[in-house]
Amino acid sequence: MITEDVIKIYQKNINQFEENLYPDISGAVMSFSDVHKFEAPQYIYNGDEEIPFNERHPEYQRIFKEEFLDK
Repeated sequence: MITEDVIKIYQKNINQFEENLYPDISGAVMSFSDVHKFEAPQYIYNGDEEIPFNERHPEYQRIFKEEFLDK
């Protein structure tokens, strides 16, 4: 006959197995609204500032040169 202590040991083992089988990933899940909260804006230009060409973002410089320089 199985004693209560043996049943408790089996139940404890089953609970541990279930906990390891389904790990808690709630800390790894991030909602879409929170995705951009931690990113600093890379480069924002609203058109009011006077920025010399050589101080503008390198991607802007590349696009501008490709568009307007004769090849």
